[in-house]
Amino acid sequence: MPASYSIDARLGVVFSRRWGVVTNEELIANARVLARDPRFRPTFRQLADLRHVESLAVTAAGIRELAQLNPFSKEARRAGVVGSDVSFGVLRMYQSSLSAGAEDILVAHTMAEALKWLGLDPSTPWPAESADFVSEGTETRRC
Repeated sequence: MPASYSIDARLGVVFSRRWGVVTNEELIANARVLARDPRFRPTFRQLADLRHVESLAVTAAGIRELAQLNPFSKEARRAGVVGSDVSFGVLRMYQSSLSAGAEDILVAHTMAEALKWLGLDPSTPWPAESADFVSEGTETRRC
């Protein structure tokens, strides 16, 4: 599963992207990398762009493990923008697996809706600079 994230410390937001085939192993590895990033703060908000996920090779056990590894605090607002009903369902499963409850993650169909819910201007652009971290299959790199 190709994935990337950019941390905007000024805004207090982690901009995450996922595309291609999503697997348990890569989701879990990406959560661990983010948690160890020295720029990351658990209170940051997260905007996850999942609109280009082609397929999901995840299990309920993998989603539960990912929820247990969640590096974000219970107070952190997070939004995922999905492009399919399957992605919507998996993100809702993840949401229900979190101990913080359902109110900490919005599952949205539009970027404007997600940005507004996160308290950002709906015209906020995606970071133009290169990502802080990129994972493509078995290759990962900090940028």
